[in-house]
Amino acid sequence: MYLSDLIDRAAEFAAVAHRDQLRKGPEASIPYVQHAYMVGLILLRAGYPEHVVAAGILHDVLEDTPVEREELVEAFGPEVADLVSSVSEQDKSLPWEVRKERYTEHLRTASDTSRAITAADKIHNVNSIIRSLERGADIWASFKRGRSAQLDRFDRLLAVLREGWNHPLADELGRAIARLKEL
Repeated sequence: MYLSDLIDRAAEFAAVAHRDQLRKGPEASIPYVQHAYMVGLILLRAGYPEHVVAAGILHDVLEDTPVEREELVEAFGPEVADLVSSVSEQDKSLPWEVRKERYTEHLRTASDTSRAITAADKIHNVNSIIRSLERGADIWASFKRGRSAQLDRFDRLLAVLREGWNHPLADELGRAIARLKEL
């Protein structure tokens, strides 16, 4: 099934932008772009239009690759570029805790669409951690901060997402976080 030219171009762009990156974890052989595609698929399943799915696929290119916002505007237009910018950490030079807290605070005033992209991103991240744990991997060792800090971050982010946003993606994220805590 061919989805759309926009989604196809976003998938190609993300594949090239993330071509040298791998997912975190003991397996460390999964190309990073798999995460980008899964975020797009979660948004598609939730019924979002193609420009949101494309932004979901591209959600990490500004944050984790040399791609500049202007490149996204040129390739996908300002609407997609604005969405990607809205879900990207703005200053990667700051300490991890500061970056994560700023991002969480930014969500308080973010659009519902930005919240959806963030929720889809975290749903896939949490489910990936769960899969690694179920395989017996020591996934927590792959993170700069351990289990407790990661779970606290997920809880804070979910609480902020739910402020004024009652959406099935927030509920799905909540269920995934609860399952992760059980492991």
